[in-house]
Amino acid sequence: MTEKSAWLNLLMESKINQFNEWRMANISVKIDLSGMDFSGKNLSNAYLNAIKCIGANLSNCNLSKTNFAQSEITDSNFENADLTDAILIYGNLKNSKFMNSNLTRTNFMWSDLRNCDLRGSKFDRTVFVEAKLQNAKLDPLDKESGYLKFAKLE
Repeated sequence: MTEKSAWLNLLMESKINQFNEWRMANISVKIDLSGMDFSGKNLSNAYLNAIKCIGANLSNCNLSKTNFAQSEITDSNFENADLTDAILIYGNLKNSKFMNSNLTRTNFMWSDLRNCDLRGSKFDRTVFVEAKLQNAKLDPLDKESGYLKFAKLE
């Protein structure tokens, strides 16, 4: 079994504690999940920071408390996913779909969300500080649903 298949199997089998142990011991390994189908998986609490993930299917996933900081996750599908307390700071998320997702306390600070579809999602204290939201499809937000300080909307 190759090193890649070992850590990938841990993710596919939702063995997050074992994956995180491997990740901490191999922090410099570049993880590429591009084109992968994780739909319906439980990846909560996973250390997925600084990954490359283009065109992946993360729909219906439990991604609560997952760390995606500084990741490139473009053209991906997060539809109906639970991203409660997830960290996506400094992320490149362009052209991704977040429709009907739970984005409660999700942190998108300094992230690029241009052309993303966030309609129908649950926003409660969601952080968009200095996020790029140009051309994003977004339901109206109020003061309680999101923090938009210095966000770029146009």
